[in-house]
Amino acid sequence: MKKCHQCGTPWTGFGSGPRAREICDGCGAYLHCCVNCHHFDQQTSCRLRDSSFIGPRTALNYCEFFKMSDTVLREAEARVTRARDRWEALFGR
Repeated sequence: MKKCHQCGTPWTGFGSGPRAREICDGCGAYLHCCVNCHHFDQQTSCRLRDSSFIGPRTALNYCEFFKMSDTVLREAEARVTRARDRWEALFGR
């Protein structure tokens, strides 16, 4: 489920993600921002090597790599990562 990073209101727009200036219906925060991106990580900011510094992470940006974070997709990726870690722990790769 795609939702606002600030208040958790589900995004009900069309397409794969919000337009650049689209705001949340619940709190008015910009949806096209770093903290709402699938590639955002609290520790490293952006997991993509080719991206450049945009500015404040909660501010509107026009990053070409933006992909709205999806809680279902994140959960699936976390399961894959845990399974890979267990596999490597068992078989010592």
